[in-house]
Amino acid sequence: MSKGKKIVLWSLVSVVFVLAVSAGVLLSAFRRMTGGHGSISDTFNGMRETALSPKDGFPGQDKLTIVCMGIDDSWTDGTDVAYTSKSRTDTLFMLTMDLNTKKATMLSIPRDTYAHIVGAKNNWHFKINSAYETGGPDRTVATVNELLGTDATHYLVLNIDSTKKMVDALGGVDLEVEHEMHYHDKWGHLSIDLQPGRQHLDGNNAVGFARYRHPDAGKRPTSEDGDERRMYRQHILLKAMVARAKNFANVTQAPQLVDVAMSTVRTDLTRQQLFDVAAMFKGIQPEDIRTASLPGDDFRGTDGAWLYRIKPEVAHAYADWLVKGDETASRRLVAVTVKNGTSTPGLAQYAVNQLKQLGYTDVRNGGNFMTPKVHLAQAAAPKREFARTSLLDTGVANPAAPQDIALLLGVSSPQSERCPVKPNKLGWTPPAEVTVTLGQDYAAALKASGALGADVVASPAVGNGTATSAN
Repeated sequence: MSKGKKIVLWSLVSVVFVLAVSAGVLLSAFRRMTGGHGSISDTFNGMRETALSPKDGFPGQDKLTIVCMGIDDSWTDGTDVAYTSKSRTDTLFMLTMDLNTKKATMLSIPRDTYAHIVGAKNNWHFKINSAYETGGPDRTVATVNELLGTDATHYLVLNIDSTKKMVDALGGVDLEVEHEMHYHDKWGHLSIDLQPGRQHLDGNNAVGFARYRHPDAGKRPTSEDGDERRMYRQHILLKAMVARAKNFANVTQAPQLVDVAMSTVRTDLTRQQLFDVAAMFKGIQPEDIRTASLPGDDFRGTDGAWLYRIKPEVAHAYADWLVKGDETASRRLVAVTVKNGTSTPGLAQYAVNQLKQLGYTDVRNGGNFMTPKVHLAQAAAPKREFARTSLLDTGVANPAAPQDIALLLGVSSPQSERCPVKPNKLGWTPPAEVTVTLGQDYAAALKASGALGADVVASPAVGNGTATSAN
């Protein structure tokens, strides 16, 4: 028997969130029917015990961090039966829940990420998904913690077809398909044929939406190709499932969702702790789930295998922000270009220095906005002046970055717009950044604070390596 084809199993933490919504419905129904006394079934018993203080299931903790894994499964060539020997994690997430604010974050780790596999022989470095193959969930948790500098203590592994079962139990989901997707793999039990537009997807099509990675052999590349777009679609599906569960579940349907969820999960959390999580997050909104994926670059290893390299400082910044809850850590992940939209010289460089001192590490001086194409001696002043500072966000990791930047610069009413860049036909997405065009309001704020003076005019520009006092 050969290794056969591998199934790409999307194992989002949808089970946890759908379980939370469903169990919340059960808890509300239990209270209505019993007044908070007695029990209807074992499920209602578990929910009743969490009703008073569900946070007691995690004493001494303000945050709950779970490493979520979706394992890939193999199919036999002869009997076409799934088996899980030496499975690897095809999908890997850090799920963090704030037990006080009822907010949640998800940090995706690409399966080919090059990492030290904790506990393996000979100081082995390879794809992070091999940690599960060689040491199960415990080794995976240890490897992820070392990679990100975190201290997650719990894990959740989803079984084959978990997403399909959950979507079907929900009666399907509604979401937007942005681009056409076609892929067929008989041995991998995968047939994807999706057209653009708003659609209602059943379990099979929802799994295809989340699993699609590249077109059929010989077909042209599409804008949905690659791991980054796949992880993006997984986040979209999760939010659609949560929204569907909130609108769909009632007292007769919720027990079925709970049963399906529990049957697809392997975890070190007790059943009672899962209900504790459910009780705390029964009111969660899809927009409350903050999601991100670790960025990096593909490279070929010495044995010819394709790997994914993540810079340690970037990985730690994401972990500090989304896992540990340090909002200022996201400043290390946002590229900023500052332009001077006024005739006051030196403003751009002064703002660059301000932002760097306050934690933004990737900031450059973009010079004057719309400098006229005339003789250099006449190019010191911009063509027109901006009364208000404007900020254009082309899709940076933290959507709150423009507001944070404006606050740090002392600008109270800037113009702000978010227009995420989209992948081209080859699937490449240009780097996102925040472009700040300083207005007269920024100059006025500096003048009011006493900062606008000779030190501003004399600030050197760093954007293009030349010194000037005009920016």
